[in-house]
Amino acid sequence: MGDFALIALEPRDEGFVSSVPVAQLERLGDKPEVSLRVACDAYGRAIGAMREVLGDIDQLKSKRIPIPARKMWELGDAVVNLGAELEGHFMELDGVNDHLVRDLGINGKRMGTIVTFRRHLPDKELIPESLGWSQCEKQARKVAEKLKSAQPLED
Repeated sequence: MGDFALIALEPRDEGFVSSVPVAQLERLGDKPEVSLRVACDAYGRAIGAMREVLGDIDQLKSKRIPIPARKMWELGDAVVNLGAELEGHFMELDGVNDHLVRDLGINGKRMGTIVTFRRHLPDKELIPESLGWSQCEKQARKVAEKLKSAQPLED
């Protein structure tokens, strides 16, 4: 955390509003309103991207098609990219999983597993197209590390 301002975002109308503790306001520089607008915009884009991926996943489920591990990686990638974008502006989302549970309706533990998978596997191309999420979910970190180091996965 260090020099990062912990921000919170709340849904309002068609977007989000951000807040930051007054004691951390100086961490946002001379124009904190600009930084907070950046946070709202970044979060809105990330939520939009995640909703799109979740829509794809719902379509696959409705057709009884197994969820590809790559799709879940994309979901985690949106979270990781959001964090990186906010850090670039000296901000961090306070309680990211709580925000995502509220705004996406996804289980917090499941989201944590998805983000762990993504954090340990920086390149989607390392994931075989045929690999299903069900093969990764129980040991996401271990599977990601094996894929990253090109080790074979046991069935």
